[in-house]
Amino acid sequence: MFAILLDVEHDRYWEVIDRVRPWTSNAERTWHFHKRAQMVRETRERFGWLWKERGVPPLARISVEAQPLAKNRRWRPDIAACYPTVKSAIDALIDVGVIEDDNPEHVIKLTFWPIDVCGIDGLRVVVHEVPA
Repeated sequence: MFAILLDVEHDRYWEVIDRVRPWTSNAERTWHFHKRAQMVRETRERFGWLWKERGVPPLARISVEAQPLAKNRRWRPDIAACYPTVKSAIDALIDVGVIEDDNPEHVIKLTFWPIDVCGIDGLRVVVHEVPA
């Protein structure tokens, strides 16, 4: 897993890349609730480690960008189809103490970008600090 911290002109943001193909809302609908709970737990834990590894400090307000990554053009999810995975990534920010809650007071925007065919399956998530 690789991630980079970028700081450009006072816009502090942290990017992580999870090298596990994100699960989609369509897939989630077919799962037994035990499998869903297991997937949420594993994804939150994985992203929790990624956020810790990046050293993201406690933040009052953030915006989040998400972009699925694909090895090839065979997997082409709809925009925001990976919302359940992104929700788990945001919940991991709460778990590791970056944000207090994921309500609109703390998470002011969530943006989904089209899939990037880049040679790896995964999910890129970028957290931007939003000045008060």
